[in-house]
This record gives sequence, C-alpha cells and structure tokens, in this order.
Amino acid sequence: MDTNVRTGREGVSLQGVPETLLWPLWNRAAEQKRGDRLIDDPLSADLADRIDYDFKGSFGKPNAGHAVRARVIDDALKLWLEKNPAGTIVSLGEGLDTQFWRVDNGSMHWISVDLPESIEVRKRFLPAEERMEMVACSALDDLWIKKMPQGSEVFIIMAGLLMYFRESEVGDLLYRIAEHFRDSQVMFDVIPVWFSRKTLKGMKVTKTYTAPPMPWALNYGEYGWFDGVHPRCRIKRKMSYADPFPERMRPYSYLLAFPWLTNRLASGIVQLEIA
Repeated sequence: MDTNVRTGREGVSLQGVPETLLWPLWNRAAEQKRGDRLIDDPLSADLADRIDYDFKGSFGKPNAGHAVRARVIDDALKLWLEKNPAGTIVSLGEGLDTQFWRVDNGSMHWISVDLPESIEVRKRFLPAEERMEMVACSALDDLWIKKMPQGSEVFIIMAGLLMYFRESEVGDLLYRIAEHFRDSQVMFDVIPVWFSRKTLKGMKVTKTYTAPPMPWALNYGEYGWFDGVHPRCRIKRKMSYADPFPERMRPYSYLLAFPWLTNRLASGIVQLEIA
C-alpha cells in the first residue's frame, strides 16, 4: 500500500482535547526512527512529516509511553484476530492512530469513532479503506453502539480517552458497553490521581502547550473499581506502563521494585472481558 497519499505539508487547526491526537502521533513517529522500535509504523512517520505543526515545541522530547501503549494493544488485537479473523474492532477517540494498518489481517472490519473535527483531520491525512468506517460523534453518544446489533462480539479500544471524562461518564460508558456487547474485549489506559490533579491545575507540557484537564483517574492499586461496573465485566489483565518493556521506561520502571509506589503513582493499561 502506498501510504504517501498526499504531498507537501498541511496545517491543522485543532484545540483542546482534539489537539491531543497529535501528541501520540509525534511519539509514534519518533519510535519509527529507532533501531529498537517497539512498533513498525512508517505511516505515522509520514504523517508527522506532512503535517505543519510544531510537534517538539508543543510536546517536547519524544518518549516511549505511547509506543508502549500501541504495542500492548496491537499484540492483544492480533491474538484476538487469530480467533476472530473477520471480527469488528471499534476504536473510540482514535484521532490519527494508524493501528488499522499495523494489525490488518485483510478481513477484519474497523469502526473509527471520534469528534467531527478529529474525523475530518483523519479523512484528510489517512488513506480510505473499504473495511474502515468512520463515525463522527462522542464516545459517550449511543450512535456508534446502535450501529451494531445487541449481543455483537467486538474488540473495543479506548486509548488516551477515558481520562477526559468524569467518573460517572466512564462508569456509564462501560456499563452500556457491557449491556450491549457479549464475549467482547475492551482495552484502555488509566492515569493516576496525582497526574489528573496536575492537569486540573493547568499542566504545562512545554512553554507553549498546556495539557487539557483530565478529570478521571484511578490509582493502579484501586483497579478493583472495574469489578463493580457491571456483573458481566471483569479484568482480564492489567499492567503498568513499565511492565512490558521496562528497559524503555526508565527511570519509571524502577517503581516496580516498590509495589506501594506503583499502586499510587503508575499509569496502567487494562483489558476488560465481557463474559
């Protein structure tokens, strides 16, 4: 596939939460240049070259966090697709993620759900695919859920999304997912309370970029919260960002030697199973 669908550099006009779609893109693009890269993602590198935006000025020096998240979810998706080769994946708040192309098996169906301004940017910069459908709405809107019959089996991704909602909204969204789908998987990341508090006070990532408020957070040691979301919903696995590739997450990975610190300070990745 020729991923260079456009030439030249194009600007984007995004603010608030939609602008954050450029942050993981920057880190994934930088990852592609490493010999020890965690993901093979030439499309992200191409996008970063084509978009006229001061990535480094806004987000600073690249780090491995977003690449770790991408790799963990990619691996889980590939395992699921081995058993469900023609399955449906729903990516909520997808932004400019290129996960479709990283895991595509030639027969899966992909539904990308995001706010209208983010979907517009996605349409501008990413190739169209017959097996990819785009839905312009909030993840909290029932529109995307109603597109699939009751009892559908899906894999739902919510990378870099839930922290922008309130706790009641997160609980309600997970409850509605558990009610509507069956034998499905849900993957997302969770920030700790200390990080959420920093964003609520106006967290300066760089001199020119302030992260949007992230109201919802849960400490790593309190993930039992998910057990109360819905009777058919349970944690299949959880990990801190340092667990999969500790050598790429130093000095953060040093927390792993102190569980009480990990439980309070670590960001995590969670995979839920709807029984």
